Amino acid sequence: MGRRLRIRGVLRRPHKKAPTESPKKIIVRANVLTGLKGMGFFVWVKRLLEICNLCKSASPQPLVMSLRTFAKRWTLLSPLLAAPATLLLLQGQAKAVLTYNIFESAGNVVTQTSGSLDLTGATANGTGACGPSGAIFSSNAVVCTGPNGNVPLYFISGPQSFNGNGVMNNASSASGITTWLGGLLGYLAIDSAYVSGSPIVSSATFNGTTLAALGFTTTGLIGTWTLNGTSESIQVILGAPTAAVPGPLPLLGAGAAFGWSRRLRRRIAAPLSTPPQA
Repeated sequence: MGRRLRIRGVLRRPHKKAPTESPKKIIVRANVLTGLKGMGFFVWVKRLLEICNLCKSASPQPLVMSLRTFAKRWTLLSPLLAAPATLLLLQGQAKAVLTYNIFESAGNVVTQTSGSLDLTGATANGTGACGPSGAIFSSNAVVCTGPNGNVPLYFISGPQSFNGNGVMNNASSASGITTWLGGLLGYLAIDSAYVSGSPIVSSATFNGTTLAALGFTTTGLIGTWTLNGTSESIQVILGAPTAAVPGPLPLLGAGAAFGWSRRLRRRIAAPLSTPPQA
């Protein structure tokens, strides 16, 4: 009796082509996968779409894979960016300082004020005036900048003399906000229109003279005062103002962030290969 051969066919389901998704849906899916809402994320997605031209792709898989890689890189990059930002915030929280720089320039002596003060909590004591528009009285630790005027007085604590001569030297010209430091009297005066925390910029110029002629015998920092009731300080320095130099840590963080950004750009710009369909 003959045997009948039974042939079992293997039926396979036809492969379904992945549905085409619009760029808007791709962005939504990528956002859910990476969890990177905000922080300029959609700008990066837009660049990916433009560079890779995946809007016309039959499958969003290459884009999703690239965004996953980007998410991993971002987690490594974000601490590097956070370090300089933290340092900047800490610098912003530091106490304010008002500086008087007194220096020689082109045969003259110039006094410039720079910085700011927070007057919150400062102890006021009426009003007063320096006298002239701009002045230096070394033996009484007096420095005046800006135009003369009757302005509010605040108590300060610090040196009462610059150890100089006892002559009041009037400025040839003055400009900016009215200020005057009176170390002997223990007062700091500043224009009544001044808003706490805003920049203080003013100057006084003494034509045809020198620091020695004005009674200054030392160089560098010659006095520091505290604004009573606050942590704010005032200082007088013999020397021209210098430009601020960034510290090493912010520079290190910025350099590392720049390096990571270059690597990310190269990775994003690299051509993506579409995985073979099953």
